[in-house]
Amino acid sequence: MVRFLAFTVVAFLLPFVFYGGWRFVTAGVVPGREDWSLKLWGRLAAAGVVLMLIAIGVLVSVSGNGEKTTYHPARIENGQLVPGSFD
Repeated sequence: MVRFLAFTVVAFLLPFVFYGGWRFVTAGVVPGREDWSLKLWGRLAAAGVVLMLIAIGVLVSVSGNGEKTTYHPARIENGQLVPGSFD
């Protein structure tokens, strides 16, 4: 779950990081010295949401063990916790 959360947060923040880096490299603007308009924040946030949704779709489609498997949840056997698994 932590990997999933970290992946989506990074995907959301990428447009902000790339834009700030691009402004620093091309215009020499030091981070924190330039005011970004609300329109720009909205566009970057929209791009971040789109990237986040794509990241979620990729994670969901490549994770897991397929459709024909059965998940058995974690259980306690003889006082020991047996982790969940797929058959």
